[in-house]
Amino acid sequence: MRAQFLTVRLTESEARLVSRLHEQTGLSKSALVKRALEILSEKHALSAAGGLYELGAERFGRHGDVARQSAQIKRVVRERLDAKRSR
Repeated sequence: MRAQFLTVRLTESEARLVSRLHEQTGLSKSALVKRALEILSEKHALSAAGGLYELGAERFGRHGDVARQSAQIKRVVRERLDAKRSR
């Protein structure tokens, strides 16, 4: 494999972010960039495979389970319909 080089110009805030990540993780700048590329690639592959839902699935929390969310929605709708009927 032939080595490829990358030169990146960072703003002050981006440079501070890289410094903070280096302090927190102990990774070099090169390792940070490589890890960021891996994460971006994984997220892109997820979004291509399953759409936006798959891309943000880890952020949905308890609402990430579609069946559970659907059951909750059905319960809420039933309660509202029952309330209307009992008026």
